[in-house]
Amino acid sequence: MTKLLEIKDKMLRIWGKYETYLYPVVKFVLAFSLFLLINSNIGFMEKLSTVPVALILALVCCVLPQNVTLLVAMLLVLLDMYALSVEVALTTLILFAAIYFLYFRFSPKDGVVAILTPICFKLNIPYIMPIGCGLLRSGYSILAVCGSTVVYYFLAGIHQNVSTLVNTTAEDGAEVSSKFSVSVGQLLGNNEMYLVLLVFVLAFVVVQIIRRQSIEHAWKIAIIAGTLIHICGLFAGYLILEISGKGILLVVGSLISMLLGFVLEFFFMNLDYARTERVQFEDDEYLYFVKAVPKRQVASSEKTVKHFGNTASMGKRIDKTKKTEDVDENVSRRVIAQELDIDEDWLK
Repeated sequence: MTKLLEIKDKMLRIWGKYETYLYPVVKFVLAFSLFLLINSNIGFMEKLSTVPVALILALVCCVLPQNVTLLVAMLLVLLDMYALSVEVALTTLILFAAIYFLYFRFSPKDGVVAILTPICFKLNIPYIMPIGCGLLRSGYSILAVCGSTVVYYFLAGIHQNVSTLVNTTAEDGAEVSSKFSVSVGQLLGNNEMYLVLLVFVLAFVVVQIIRRQSIEHAWKIAIIAGTLIHICGLFAGYLILEISGKGILLVVGSLISMLLGFVLEFFFMNLDYARTERVQFEDDEYLYFVKAVPKRQVASSEKTVKHFGNTASMGKRIDKTKKTEDVDENVSRRVIAQELDIDEDWLK
């Protein structure tokens, strides 16, 4: 554990020292990953769905606020949807407008949450988002998770129904109506999406409630509880909805998300319950009972320099690169002679 704490301390010191340079790098990686995800899943506009374009956009976004990355991603999706169908693009625009206004109204500082959620879905570890937000963020952050979840399932549904949207042909405006029905159906008729949203919200609420309790290992208990809710809730929902083939991915993804939750707990709330202190004090109106649990930290080594004799004289730095050993010996002899009030020659 000591070695891990030392590594953590070094990482935090490196981040604090080079944060100005590391933060844009992190923003670049997130933006580039998001743009590649969009290109690989719904890259219907071939001229924009290329790696060089994604690289340039990510470089621009890394020096701008996090919400700019969301705006650029929305614009890319709208252009891809327009290349597929005007009706689908209109449906996407309405969805983005609703989510965007809701996002800026309640959780405008959760841009990183909105970006990470679809990336985690692609990696099959989306369960870390409700757990991580429940541990580290405010209650409104679940809106960013839910908004990104809705967008992810909507775009996944469009991707699965591309052939239907492309091959739809009819007369007297029936084609337009059919494309609208297919695109809107990815929102209104996606029961799996509603199941995931319900389980995510439930897990988030439970994690937030437990981690605020004054019990030992509250964060660990919250992480385990959130993982169990994901596994049990989604597994039961899949059985009810008769969705097959996702049980193994659910368990594996949930366990990986639980391990990532423990990593977050180690970096942000690693408490030493063996050194818990309880303090009681009072004022004119109240009696206070305070429970203080210290965080685990590596004790920094301190070097102690002992001075003998005249500390004022010995405290002066002696540049040994410019003085020979004889000169150092003479200086020390002179200081000791002054301290003992004797002749310097007696010490030769």
